[in-house]
Amino acid sequence: MELSFFNKLLDFISKPINTTVVAALFLTSGFIFMFNFLPEQILIRMNLLDFLIDYNFVFFIVLVGSFFFLVIQLIARYFKRKKDKAVGEYIERERENLFNDEDAYEILAYLYSKHPNPVYLPIHNQKVLLLKQYELIQRVSSGVFVEGVEALQNPRFPFVLQPISERRLKSDEKKELDKSHISDLTKWCSNT
Repeated sequence: MELSFFNKLLDFISKPINTTVVAALFLTSGFIFMFNFLPEQILIRMNLLDFLIDYNFVFFIVLVGSFFFLVIQLIARYFKRKKDKAVGEYIERERENLFNDEDAYEILAYLYSKHPNPVYLPIHNQKVLLLKQYELIQRVSSGVFVEGVEALQNPRFPFVLQPISERRLKSDEKKELDKSHISDLTKWCSNT
C-alpha cells in the first residue's frame, strides 16, 4: 500500500504540468518563509507573527520538499532530452542510410514520380517496412482488396511519400538538374 502511494505521488510530480505546481509551491513557501527575516515590529503590524510561529515549520518542510522535487524533475528532464536527442540522431542516421541504399532510394524515387498519387507496394518487403518504420513513407489505407493466393502472402497496400522524403527527393532532383545543366554548359563552352 505504501509503495503504491509513493508511485502515485512520483507519477503526479513527474508530469510536466505538475512541475509548474511544484514550482509554485516552492516560490510561495519561499516567499512566506522570507517573512522570518523581517523585523519583529513589522510582523506585529502585519499580524503575521502568530501565524509564522504556528505554521513556520510547515512552510519550511514544503520549501525543502518542493526544492528537491524540482531538482529531481530537472534532472529527469535533462536525461529525457538527452535520450530523445540520441534517438533523434539515430533515426536521422538510419534515414540517411535508407537514402543511400539503392533499393530503398529506388522505391522512394518511384513514389516521387507518381506523387501525389499513392503507389501499391508489397507490405512485407524489407525496404518498404524500413521506409515505413523511419517515417519516410506512409500507408494510406488499412485494407485492400486481394486476389489470389500469392497476393495473400504479400499483399500490396497504397503508400505515399512523407514530407521529409519529398523535400529530400526535390533537393536531389534539383542537384541532378544543376549537375546536368553544368555538364551541358561545359559542353557548350568547349564546343565554341
